[in-house]
Amino acid sequence: MAFDIKAADVFSGTVRLDLSVNSIIGVRAFKTAQSAQLTLSPLMHTGIGSGPNCEIVLKRPYIDDHPAEPGPPFTRYSLKDESNILYREANVLYWAKALLKMTYEFIDHAIDGSKESLPFKIPCLCFMDAGLLLVYSYVPVATLESVMQSVKPSSTVSMMYLAEELISISLDGDFVKYIHNGDAAPCDLLDPEVKYIAQFFTFTQHIQYTNTSGQVYISDYQGIFS
Repeated sequence: MAFDIKAADVFSGTVRLDLSVNSIIGVRAFKTAQSAQLTLSPLMHTGIGSGPNCEIVLKRPYIDDHPAEPGPPFTRYSLKDESNILYREANVLYWAKALLKMTYEFIDHAIDGSKESLPFKIPCLCFMDAGLLLVYSYVPVATLESVMQSVKPSSTVSMMYLAEELISISLDGDFVKYIHNGDAAPCDLLDPEVKYIAQFFTFTQHIQYTNTSGQVYISDYQGIFS
């Protein structure tokens, strides 16, 4: 079952962001990332939107038409093409979370059926919280009390982003690439603890590949190690 926004949980709120290139905090091969603040109404219990002015990252695809390093001004897709790209991205995250959940359920089932305690520690890992953010335009509406104009939200989507929780790197933490997206082997990591997590990720790939009859597994594992 694929992610479907018509069947997904929907939450309303406000987002504060700077639309200038100064707010862009990262540029990758296909997407830009910029910081923003999100306030949902009502607030969520956990994850994105669990507090007012929640710090998030908004990602948006761009057309790579620069001959050298990508940079502003960025050429954007039409809203229709952009939404299709972001829907696919949301589906990737949706399935990745489901596959990781399946892996831990497999592990829990194996532990429950074992007569001996584990001689090693199993890493407790998770994916960052994410979701699609739809921006609705505001249209001017004449008020009855005066000739001044007010605004009200319309039903027209004017922009779309992939919203992700902001990953804060502490002074004693590092952003690590565990497994590359072009190779199932762990990256060359010198730290034993980091290497152990990378080896665990290769184990999850094996379980995912086996339990889906060779159809899929998660690649490009990366994140914060502290």
